Amino acid sequence: MNDTRATFVGIGAQKCASTWLYGVLQQSPDVQVSEDKEVDFFSYYFDRGYEWYDRHFACDSPSIARGEISPSYFIHPDAPARAYAYNPKITVFVTLRDPVARCFSNHLHEVRKGHVSGKNTVFETALDNNPLYRDQGRYAHHLKRWYDVFPADQIHVLFQEDIHIDRAAMARQVTDALGLRPLDDFLDLRANESVRYKNATVGETLWKFGNFARKNGMGRIVETAKGVPPIKQLRASNRQSIRDVVAPMTADTERYLTDYYARDVEKLERLIGRQTPWRRFAALADVTTA
Repeated sequence: MNDTRATFVGIGAQKCASTWLYGVLQQSPDVQVSEDKEVDFFSYYFDRGYEWYDRHFACDSPSIARGEISPSYFIHPDAPARAYAYNPKITVFVTLRDPVARCFSNHLHEVRKGHVSGKNTVFETALDNNPLYRDQGRYAHHLKRWYDVFPADQIHVLFQEDIHIDRAAMARQVTDALGLRPLDDFLDLRANESVRYKNATVGETLWKFGNFARKNGMGRIVETAKGVPPIKQLRASNRQSIRDVVAPMTADTERYLTDYYARDVEKLERLIGRQTPWRRFAALADVTTA
């Protein structure tokens, strides 16, 4: 195996703490992660070849583990076989959360990014218009493809709910899975999906500029610039609480989605050999078996 081949990959699902996982791996001195969190090689850019992919992990300093996090891999039908052909020993990280909550979070993400507007900001309307909202929460259906290809001991499933309870302990699970020393000074990372940009163009421009600067070694300048009064005021005035834009899902929708995912959650627990922390489905199972 050459020195820059990926030794791990995070596959999502989408809106299930993949940014947290990326942040944990970034903190380890023993890990080389891609500068862009989502390389999407095994899903969208496989035709660019292994050398293109390996360049994302090239570095001057030695590293024990190399890899990236691309939630698109979770639902892509060809990603498992492609990843196995590339490196049959690769470690696979899976991050999951309550699929009903994930579905709504998916919607908040699309609204925050400015991809959804008008009548489609209503969750129930968007749910009818975007079948991927539901489909990405069919965890057993999609994850089975990975278990069909990889040995179970190479697949590590992390629940977002467990991360919320004890982030440091879950970070230790990540480093242990890769055979790395624990993080000495773990930073408590949280994702923020509570705001959206009033003007998507302004927000996207600021984000792209900051991302470009960080990739070119100017991360400290970016953080300093955020505190400059005109820029700070611009960022603050362009933000709006996502809860002011999107109403909570209705009780009927919550019941519908719970019923929709119930059978898949049962299959997931059998597939991974453990219970999920999602109480709504445990309660439903108690009712149906009573």
